[in-house]
Amino acid sequence: MKISLFMLLLAACGDGAAVGPDASPDGPPGVERPVVGGIEILESRFTFGGAGSRVAARFYNGHPPRWHRETMRAGGCVLRLHTPSSCTPACTSGLCVDGVCEAFPGIASGGRLTVTGLTTGVQIDPMDGFYYDPGALPEELFTDSATVTARLAGAAVPAMTLSARGVPKLVAAIQPDKLVLPYPASQDFVVRWTPASGDSRVRLTLNANNQGHGLPYLGIIECDAPDSAGQIAIPAAMLDAFPATEAAQICAGTDCPPSVIRRYQRATHAFGENDIELVVGSELQFLVEHDRP
Repeated sequence: MKISLFMLLLAACGDGAAVGPDASPDGPPGVERPVVGGIEILESRFTFGGAGSRVAARFYNGHPPRWHRETMRAGGCVLRLHTPSSCTPACTSGLCVDGVCEAFPGIASGGRLTVTGLTTGVQIDPMDGFYYDPGALPEELFTDSATVTARLAGAAVPAMTLSARGVPKLVAAIQPDKLVLPYPASQDFVVRWTPASGDSRVRLTLNANNQGHGLPYLGIIECDAPDSAGQIAIPAAMLDAFPATEAAQICAGTDCPPSVIRRYQRATHAFGENDIELVVGSELQFLVEHDRP
């Protein structure tokens, strides 16, 4: 597995996974029920150099941390912003949300995770509820026609089996290594990719910077579309409301999370009134620059 030094720095700076600390309980357009945990099986490439793959999972008791609030939704896109909140008395045992102290959500175990249908076998036992792949994985983690199956042995999260198909490698028009967003935006901003046959979907996630190591991103734009569309148009008003973002390749003072465009297949399993999801995807990670006052 080849991963650039920059990617290792990003891994140290924060977790950008869909089930990570910047996940939203509302979900992107097209997700009907709240997702309280998931399994990600991903092949990744980076416009700034390197490639790799990963298997990861996380399951929450209740709901994921509510770091962001939805401020705009249009077509296949949604904008969420993070506004620091102050609690009186100070919130020392949870997360201050809109002036109210909410307890941190717990992490739940689903027992051993076994994944089949990959080019290598994967078994992961949770460590304090978190699932990380046990070592270097091949860059080509699955074939386009593979049926990838994830099985949880069961614990606080009950035993379950989810399956999704592999997807072709995503090729998107992001050159050379970053996406420069206009400000002010006079029209919608279009991001294009080469469509693949089948019923896969493509999700575009633009991450703003944050205000310090480990803090939530100041803003997130998520757009979702059928793969066959070959493009996503981000509304101009949404771009103008997106926070200023620097495409820095050194994390110092302010983290610089990558943004992602991902072709994926998805399966879900009911967990009470919520869902556990499996995502199998091919993604391209890149930097975003948004020069605005």
